[in-house]
Amino acid sequence: MPATAQSANAPSAQGLRQLVLELPPETSFLPAAAAAAENAAQAFGLDQRGALRLSLAVEEFFAYLCRHGGHDEPIRLTLSDGGTFTRADFRFLAGEVSLRALNFAASVDLESDSGDDAELGLLVAARTTDRCSLSRSGPDVFHLYAEVDRAYSEAEGIATPQRLTPPLRLEPAPSSGALQHAALLAAGRYPARLRPHSFTRPERFADMVDSHQYQALLALDAADHPAGLICWRASGRRAVVFSGPYVFSQGASQNVSDNLGADIAKLLTEGFLARVARTETLCAFSERPTADLPRGWFEALGSLTLHGPDPDGDGKTGVEQPAFYRHLREDAGAAVWAHAELVPFLEREYDRLAFSRDFLSAKPADPARLPAHSLLATNLDRQRSMALLRPLLDGRDFEANLRAHVEAIREQGAEEQGGVDILLHLDLSEPWQGALAPILTACGFAPRLVLPNAGASDILVCQHVPGNS
Repeated sequence: MPATAQSANAPSAQGLRQLVLELPPETSFLPAAAAAAENAAQAFGLDQRGALRLSLAVEEFFAYLCRHGGHDEPIRLTLSDGGTFTRADFRFLAGEVSLRALNFAASVDLESDSGDDAELGLLVAARTTDRCSLSRSGPDVFHLYAEVDRAYSEAEGIATPQRLTPPLRLEPAPSSGALQHAALLAAGRYPARLRPHSFTRPERFADMVDSHQYQALLALDAADHPAGLICWRASGRRAVVFSGPYVFSQGASQNVSDNLGADIAKLLTEGFLARVARTETLCAFSERPTADLPRGWFEALGSLTLHGPDPDGDGKTGVEQPAFYRHLREDAGAAVWAHAELVPFLEREYDRLAFSRDFLSAKPADPARLPAHSLLATNLDRQRSMALLRPLLDGRDFEANLRAHVEAIREQGAEEQGGVDILLHLDLSEPWQGALAPILTACGFAPRLVLPNAGASDILVCQHVPGNS
């Protein structure tokens, strides 16, 4: 899909291949940066088209940073193999940075005499990549990321009922072929909202496991047929988010009494918890667990109301999707930043969940001290009819920018029955994000869930309520 400012997950450090260049911030070095990106991308597994896409993005980003970044230090370009994608990471210095052209709702006025050709190039580059994002690692140190995915073929899910024979066993290191088979079985039996979109590109899912973007456990029957699957990935520094369990017995996911299916789900869930309990992980959660999740093993976080097209295939919309979590170690407490408008909701949720949190008062910044333009990361998932927004940079135009994103996402999903569900994640470790509450309320967003330790601290999930703005 066309990409704008989107969250770029860091590639695994395990088996990471990198090419690092330090380049003076001068456009005469632009061909060197572009050539390095194209050659590295091909070495990391991208086809020629993908390598050219990354090269174009690197060319435009480098030109933009030469014009708008700091000139006291070189620009460091790190090209990394992420397993299923290639990443370009620009480290640069700047007292203030405006990357508004990376916004999903961005446009450039070509008729304006004050138009910025470099900004137009940034807009083109953003739509050339699959994901791009921005982070800050110091007061004036920024990282601009761009990622291009390998090309993978799409495949139809397998809906044929599985005839399974006990006894069951866990396969902790499934082969690529077994993972692909299991992904297609899950894609054929579960709605899109309950599974990673990579399940319909099974080779990509297998490569994601191989490159440690995901971890997975597979349940097999006596004849080594796939009986079930559960997968998970890191979320922040101290939590994991899981998908599943996916059960492939005949009655599973169809509201049919199925003792074998329950056994498969328990085996997978127990194996998953045992695996992550041996790490430093504090908790495990899921915003999309299946109905096969063993009852009583997890605590309820709450739910999201999904209005997308026919989520369960039964002609109904407005489905409540529950979320669950489980602590693996005692919660030692933390501090979170929150505007006064958020405190009642957070106090209620933290009391209910027995989380110990200290509230730090987050107040909106003086507009005179803010940059002119804000930046939002946007991930529009058409399979699930869902968009996820993440604030990346504050700015005086944040409210107008957020409204423009909601309108652009609505237009993109206008052909869908029920429209697109719009979520926004706030990282409560950031004072400026905690202070956004009045703007979110004015734009029609309401708090729904707290995801413990899902970012640098807890993540607050807000959902857009049509008609509230």
